[in-house]
Amino acid sequence: MSFMDALNNVMAIQERYLYREKSRDTSIEAARSVIPSMSETHEKVLSYAFDCGYGGFTDIEMANHFNCLTSHYRSRRAQLTEAGYIVATEARRRHPERGNNRDHIVWKHKDFIND
Repeated sequence: MSFMDALNNVMAIQERYLYREKSRDTSIEAARSVIPSMSETHEKVLSYAFDCGYGGFTDIEMANHFNCLTSHYRSRRAQLTEAGYIVATEARRRHPERGNNRDHIVWKHKDFIND
């Protein structure tokens, strides 16, 4: 079972606790509408984070991976961070090839954070 399949299974289990077993269709639909859903872009970012493993990634590395110069993927990473799936580390990396010498946060998938 892939990570995304497991995540979708957990989300389905969480959905089940939002309504009673004998709820009307309208109640079930209302309960499902409040569950945060994961878009295809969220899944891509989460899979990328998982593939980066213990090395993690910076937003610049992620943008390069997806060949995207906008904040689209960074925004999805921020949402996944808020949800607890991606975690900021103390590590920093520099990307002088981008014309700056700033430190950039290294992010990791939650499964690769050492306790």
